[in-house]
Amino acid sequence: MQPIEVSRIVMREVLDVQEGEEVLIITNPGEVLGISLSLFEAAKELKAKPTIVVQEPKESLDYAERVVIEAIKSEPDIVISISEKKLGKDAYGLNIGYIGRNNQKYTHIFEKLLRGDKRIRSFWSPGIDMYMYLRAVPIDYARLREEAQVLKEILDKGKEVHITSEKGMDLTINIDGRKALKDDGDFRKPGKGGNLPAGEVFISPAIGKSEGIIVFDGTISLGGISIVPKEPVKVYVEEGFVKKIEGGEEAKKLEEAIRKAEKKALDMGKEELAKNSWHLGELGIGLNPRAIMSGKLLEDEKLRNTIHIAIGSNYDNDAPALNHFDCLVMNPTVEVDGEKIMEKGKFLIF
Repeated sequence: MQPIEVSRIVMREVLDVQEGEEVLIITNPGEVLGISLSLFEAAKELKAKPTIVVQEPKESLDYAERVVIEAIKSEPDIVISISEKKLGKDAYGLNIGYIGRNNQKYTHIFEKLLRGDKRIRSFWSPGIDMYMYLRAVPIDYARLREEAQVLKEILDKGKEVHITSEKGMDLTINIDGRKALKDDGDFRKPGKGGNLPAGEVFISPAIGKSEGIIVFDGTISLGGISIVPKEPVKVYVEEGFVKKIEGGEEAKKLEEAIRKAEKKALDMGKEELAKNSWHLGELGIGLNPRAIMSGKLLEDEKLRNTIHIAIGSNYDNDAPALNHFDCLVMNPTVEVDGEKIMEKGKFLIF
């Protein structure tokens, strides 16, 4: 399949692009620009109005260029980020903040327009490459959306998730009162958005209520780069916060990355953001049938035999942080309120 063929699927099935709609594509030089140009052409075929903005690659703690932020502020119908690493932070959002129509505060204009105002729809692909785009994006979206809905309903009703693994993981996550989100490739209405490749259901743990030991043995995100640990990384969690990290070189790198985010927050005078650098921000469950272990978090967290847990900011926007480091657990057993939904990486619910 050629890039333009995949991009046509994206424009029709994922975004449902209509004639005359404004499509903003934010990207970097290099391989991701080729993907972006194919999306540009697919949007043109549907008589939409695409625009590409190219900036230098951004790490997780870097700021986006001012003109990128201004382009998002123009409120196009669709905003797409095809980045080598990250879109980039919003300086005004972090230091002052935006208030959405839902009266919540947001640290990025993109989040305010997508989640707070529901004025745009979007997808974002940090770290994507052409091989991943051609393989894991053209999938059966109808089936993915059905499975994601089943999983979302289980998590929405759940109060507690217990995760174990043969490598010693034993973690309890409280999700009472939380609602799961779906990254199911259905970004056809304002306020909808997620990754491509798509394929996960995720939920924010209740603040301060997770307990136990996590053993990360799959891809670890350090914000813009991903590493696969040579030996498992053990993370000890008390009252929702990471208290200790053990393991080899990768464990040290994870701790250093968290401390770097914490320090930047403190340098900004943002003590809440610094504290939440160590909080568990997400539990995600992978669903993409064509994802493979690529060493890139964007794809790896969609693997069907994995779950991932993020350290840092959450999606309910009530525990903000500068970091959001997703880390994988391979072949886990997962129970929701005592009912097993996954055993050693195999789903038991569909």
